[in-house]
Amino acid sequence: LMLYFVAREGTAALGLMSLGGHAQTVRPLLAPMAEGAALNEYGELPQTIRDKIKAHAAACDNIAVFFGEDIFIAFGAVLLIDAFLKENGIEGIEPLHIGLWAIPTAIAALVIHMTRLLRLDASIRRDVMAWRAEQGT
Repeated sequence: LMLYFVAREGTAALGLMSLGGHAQTVRPLLAPMAEGAALNEYGELPQTIRDKIKAHAAACDNIAVFFGEDIFIAFGAVLLIDAFLKENGIEGIEPLHIGLWAIPTAIAALVIHMTRLLRLDASIRRDVMAWRAEQGT
């Protein structure tokens, strides 16, 4: 999931929003691969953990695109910000500046989401152990 997040945020920053997505990548590829990795690591998993993995796979795509697309200067939101600033008499700020200002935010989102994914791994491990203790195995 971490590698996909980095790749997705990078492609969104280049304006390539249609390279990934829930229908094209997350549901048929990413979520089953993440679930398969967890099955390989822990064996059988309860449905709640499988659902948690799928939810985090979907969140990876959403968060990466949300923060990555603001770097692309031809993205509608960047152009809307530019038009709003010019309409209100704020000159000297170009779409390139807006895109450059979005880079630190995208990096912060990357760091925060990587931390969330590391915590997900620990949470899955803890939940699997608790589930196995309940099952008596």
